[in-house]
Formats: sequence, structure tokens, C-alpha cells
Amino acid sequence: MVKNDPERMSMDKVIEVLQEHDALVIVGHRDPDGDSLGSSMALGLALEQMGKRVAIISADPLFAAYERLPDSNRVRVVSMAPDGFQVAVFMECNAIERSGISGFDDRVIVNIDHHANNPDFGDVNWVDPSMAAVGVMVYRLLTEIGVDITPAIATHLYVAILTDTGSFRYSNTDAEAFRICGELVELGVDPASVAEAIYENVPVDKVRLLAAGLGNLRLEAGGRVASMVLDYATLESSPGKPDTEGIVNHGKAIDGVSVSLLFKEVELGQFRISLRSDESVDVAAIAGAFGGGGHPRAAGCMVSGDLTNTRREILRAVYCALGIVENDE
Repeated sequence: MVKNDPERMSMDKVIEVLQEHDALVIVGHRDPDGDSLGSSMALGLALEQMGKRVAIISADPLFAAYERLPDSNRVRVVSMAPDGFQVAVFMECNAIERSGISGFDDRVIVNIDHHANNPDFGDVNWVDPSMAAVGVMVYRLLTEIGVDITPAIATHLYVAILTDTGSFRYSNTDAEAFRICGELVELGVDPASVAEAIYENVPVDKVRLLAAGLGNLRLEAGGRVASMVLDYATLESSPGKPDTEGIVNHGKAIDGVSVSLLFKEVELGQFRISLRSDESVDVAAIAGAFGGGGHPRAAGCMVSGDLTNTRREILRAVYCALGIVENDE
């Protein structure tokens, strides 16, 4: 990046805030995924290396796979931001409310994200939709500051980039993502160990949720749309925190499917909908119409109502995006 580049200027403003303050809280979105968590952990560990006092917080417990990552026990599960911190850094979060945590009044708000629908809600905003992951942005930031990227920091950055590119399968994967991950391996990341932790120690309860979703899989629009449902009773029957991350991708993997949907009834009459697509459909636009957002190929939203009407409304929008005039249900 050149010195007068707007993105460089945004990063410089973030660095200025981080260097000027001594106590910072770092927070990502609810149900933290690999990018939100990995970026938060990497930044938090780096700031501590700089002598800062740091709290890494989350509204929700970590999924089992992420509990195996270095220093993951540092994440504090809270509903209210702790006192005594001057700055709140939001990672991959398009609104304060998306964090599920309150109590950020009178804090300097730093907003670091790569989602196009981020409204620049912070006092300082660094939002760059061209970045493959927020992990890429944090890597740039730490390199610019000159901190020592330890094996633990490198592992968190690697997890952030690996998971948000779908193990380098998604369209946001670019040469920079590969280059950075190569450098992170040189700094101490063990790709085989990371892959085992993230992908090969799946809790049996998650496998049962996958089986339930696949059990009601529906193919529509001539096989171009796949949908699955996990109702409230099914999610409630799962011991601990239901882990549904990645289940929607199984529908997208079916030959001929352009859009995959997963309807999760997280509360009675409250559906969290995950959408995945190929290059033919911008699911971020569909999710945005229902108050959600995300990436063009991976997005989500929350909708209230019964399953029949919720499915109908979402499928109508998907059919419209596919250029299909009428739903063939």
C-alpha cells in the first residue's frame, strides 16, 4: 500500500489509537468463528507484547475446535464489557449489537472488518472488503507495528485466514492469503496440527446435528437450491452449545446446487439463516434485505416467524436472484 492510500490511512489511524492507549478490550461477533476469534487472539497477544493491558471477550463460549488453540482460555465470556478499558476493538463485527455485549459507552470504538455492509460504526474504522479475512488485515497491522509474530500469534492468524477462505476454496482466496500463510508456517505454524484441531476432532453432537439437517435436505429449483432445517427441539436436544458451523456447506457441495440454505430455529419462532452460493448469486444482498449481511458467497440473517412463512420469504428472494419467476414448491 502506498502512503496516501485510503486503506493505509485507515490502518495508520488504528495503529495510532492502539499505541496511544494502555487498556483495550477486544471483541468479535456472537458465536465466534475462526476469523473473528483468530484475529482477536492474535491482536490481543500482540498488544500484550507491547505492554498493553488487554481483555479478549465474547458473548458466547467457543466451539470445541477453537478451544484447542493456543491461549484460547484467555477468552472471557461476558454480557457486559468490563470496566477500566479505554478502547474497544471490534473484530469482523458489522455493529456493536452484533457482539451481543453491551456497556461500550464512553469507550473509543475501533472497527476492523472486511464485510462490505459494515456501516463504519466506530470512532476509527478500517473496513476493507478486498481482504480475504480480517486475519490478513491484522497480519498487515502487526507487520507495520513491528511486533514479534510468535508461533501462537502466527497460529491464530493462520486459523483466521484458513477458515474464512474455506481452506482456500472460497472465491475470496487470493495470492496474498497464500503468501501470508506461507510466511506464518515459517514462523512456527504446524498446518497438520491446525487442520486436526479444526477439522478432525468433530464432537459427536455436531455429527448428529449434521445428520438431522441432511435428513430433511430438500432440493428445489431443478436442483439449484438446497435447504436444511434444524428446529428448536433438535438444537435444544444437543448437549452444551449446538455447533452448526459448516453444516450449510454440505448442501452447497451437491452437484448442480447454486444456493444452499440452513434454517436454524435458535429460539421459538426465531430463525438464523445461513446462506452459501456459487458465483451466480450474491447471498449478501439477499441476507441484507432481511437485516443481515456477509460476503457475496457466504452470508446470514435473522428472521422471525413460523418455518413455513420464513422459508417462503427467503426462497422467494433466492428464486428472484436466480432469475426464476415463481417458486416451484
